[in-house]
Amino acid sequence: MENTTEIFDIEDADIDCDPSSDESKLIAFLEERGLSSSYPYLKKSQVTFESLEYLTEDDIKEVITPVGIRALFRAKRFESAS
Repeated sequence: MENTTEIFDIEDADIDCDPSSDESKLIAFLEERGLSSSYPYLKKSQVTFESLEYLTEDDIKEVITPVGIRALFRAKRFESAS
């Protein structure tokens, strides 16, 4: 069985061009914190900018399976944007 990892560029995201849209807000939030790599996992699980603050530790563990990306997401999601 071939092990493939899909590379996802946030620039390729199919998003609403409206900067006030939920998806645009989510992408901006992630980019500001250096968390763009978590976007495909959040999108696949239908996590929105609005629902982001309600994610539990168990939710994060289920949604973002790669440990490194998950650890960074946990550490940085509530930091101020840099």
